[in-house]
Amino acid sequence: MYNIIQHSHSGIMWLVVVMLTLSVIFSLIKLIKKEETASAHWYKFFFYTKWLMYIQALLGITLMFISPLVHFGEGFMKNEGWRFYGMEHPLMMLIAIGLVSIGLFKSKKKATAIKKNKTIFIYYAIALVVMMFMIPWAAVMS
Repeated sequence: MYNIIQHSHSGIMWLVVVMLTLSVIFSLIKLIKKEETASAHWYKFFFYTKWLMYIQALLGITLMFISPLVHFGEGFMKNEGWRFYGMEHPLMMLIAIGLVSIGLFKSKKKATAIKKNKTIFIYYAIALVVMMFMIPWAAVMS
């Protein structure tokens, strides 16, 4: 069971990174072109990115409780690996998900399409940076 969830979490990670990167690129292009019309299919793409991140979070939270890399016992904070997988990685990923959710919510409240694109670009770009720094690349590439 652990292997299935761990491989699913690793596989969906690539989808999340690609979709979040594309969301940042699309919102930047729309921002540079100063498009005044808001198209519903772009917001659906941003929405699907958010929900894919939610699915990834559910898999990650499940892994946090069944993974041998996480140990919430004595010496938890002293062990760098346990601290990373048990606290740092999940916390920062939840912050990234929160940024995406807040960005999408705030963009719906904006009056013009340019302000919507700017809001999405800022929040999604920050979330992408946070995610890229907190992905355990050594474990992913091995």
